Order: sequence, then structure tokens, then C-alpha cells
Amino acid sequence: MNRLAALLLPAALLLSACTLEGFPSSAPRGPDTTTAGTCFAVVSKAEDGSYAIAAGVGDGSPQPSAVYTRGLTAQQVDAAVEKEKQIMTINPECLTTYVHDRAAADPQSVAAAAQG
Repeated sequence: MNRLAALLLPAALLLSACTLEGFPSSAPRGPDTTTAGTCFAVVSKAEDGSYAIAAGVGDGSPQPSAVYTRGLTAQQVDAAVEKEKQIMTINPECLTTYVHDRAAADPQSVAAAAQG
């Protein structure tokens, strides 16, 4: 039995490292988006300076289904995150939540906006 456990542990660790396709793998740890019942909203910054958001509910799979919206400005992505947060508070599927907003994805843009 110990051999089986020794083989399964590395496989479990590899699966736990999976993230949403095209979104940051270094996101702060919180509720896992792959856990069933975790509602998530994950923001990322594109090379052209625009933002994208992936939102959905974890279903227990390594790649949960998400709705992707790309090409957003800072104001648009902030509004989308706020809308997702409101939905999460009333959605009965949301057992836990995970929000990786623009402040986490691009802290420099938030700091620049606060200064000027």
C-alpha cells in the first residue's frame, strides 16, 4: 500500500499545480478553482496592455469551464470583477470564492492610478 501512496502523491501534486489556460500560475493561493463549488474570477493582463477575465464555478476538474472576456480596459475589468463578486454572493453554487482582481494581476496599474 505504501508503494501505491508513493506513486499517487506525485500525481496529485502535479494535478494541483494546474491553472486556468493562459492565466497566471503564480496567483496567490486561496480556494482552489478546481474544487467543486468554488466560484472564481481571475484577471490577467495581455501583452497589449488590455485585460482579460475568466469567471466560472469549479466542477472538480483540473480545467473548470469558464467564461472568458478579453480586450478590456482597466475600468471595464474592474466593473466585471465587481459584477462577478455580486453574483457570487447570491449564487447558491458558490460554496467558496476566489477572486484574483486587477490589483493582484497588475499591481503597478493600481498604484499608478492611486498616485495620479
